[in-house]
Amino acid sequence: MADVQGWERRNETAYGTVAWRRAVTTCGALVVWHTGYDNRAVPGPPGPRPGRPDAPDGAEFTSRWMRVVALLALAACRAAREADALVDDIELPTLFDWVDGARTEGLHRGPLETGERRVRTEEGWLDLVGDEDRRRLARRVLADHVEAHAAGERDLEDARDGTVPPPLTIGDRARAVRAAGIPDLEPEWAVAVGHARTRIDRLGAALREGLWTPAREHRAFAGMLHPTLVAEPDFPALPSGATGPAWVQRALRMPHIDSTFLTLTELPQFAAFGPKGDAGEAGDAGDAGEAGDPLGNAVGSVAHGAATSLAGTAADLEKLWTARPVDQPVTQWERAHVPAPVRTQILAVERVTHELAAILFDLANPAPQR
Repeated sequence: MADVQGWERRNETAYGTVAWRRAVTTCGALVVWHTGYDNRAVPGPPGPRPGRPDAPDGAEFTSRWMRVVALLALAACRAAREADALVDDIELPTLFDWVDGARTEGLHRGPLETGERRVRTEEGWLDLVGDEDRRRLARRVLADHVEAHAAGERDLEDARDGTVPPPLTIGDRARAVRAAGIPDLEPEWAVAVGHARTRIDRLGAALREGLWTPAREHRAFAGMLHPTLVAEPDFPALPSGATGPAWVQRALRMPHIDSTFLTLTELPQFAAFGPKGDAGEAGDAGDAGEAGDPLGNAVGSVAHGAATSLAGTAADLEKLWTARPVDQPVTQWERAHVPAPVRTQILAVERVTHELAAILFDLANPAPQR
């Protein structure tokens, strides 16, 4: 059994929060996907969605399913503490025994840092473990994800390079469902990508139809940002013999685009192209730049919207890459930690980035006047 304080510190170092809070976030993603609950920042229209008339509303999710989230989080913490591991690294099938099996009777025993003002007693933990119905729901959530993951692995058998299927961890599964989105709902990142494409199209149309004339500052800004958009991903370094760019490099490049954009817009001559913060119109996520400036809006929607949608995934992958066994093939590591929905998201963000880059190149290198 791991030293409690040491284990807590390792999790807090890795995630920036206590193990309990990380487990709640990770297990929450699993339960949201299982139930079809719409927890997007900008939710869609109210009422049942196609194919999911049984999806809970906010009140039902809070009263019934948040207790299931907590039960799964407690199981993940207990399993991780016993294994002296980070909570995201626990293999998902091992939680069956904890939530509704041989290990359940020990779930409420022992201290656990929750980050709350009050300390939970064993009686409080026992209340959280709940009754047979709550444990049955938790088991159903786990079974749903194991089945979905197995189906995905079968789809990969004829399409991949023969790498051995890796064990399924709760962190990898949560990353997959966040990127995939709730069944029958568009992923939240797709909203940001769609917004960026609209802004890019608007910028392109304004230039083609002569509705907007870029100033010298626009062309200078485009020339300085363009190299970042087209740069070949090269971080982190790959082991000798591995060909790139790898998926981890492609994911980690996206937050760099946003940081470059923000750095440039701190310069006085480019300040007008910077993000507006939270003062934009409702539902206009990722908006940036002055309302009347097509370039600032287009660049901001890509750098500060679409690319930033990968920030959390990139941070997770960077941590996992750092812990990669030196002899593990890159393809095997990627199969474990970069599931198909994450790759789909990376490709979509790359496409709008390349579309913007083409316009920036033309802006920075105007054809000579005849």
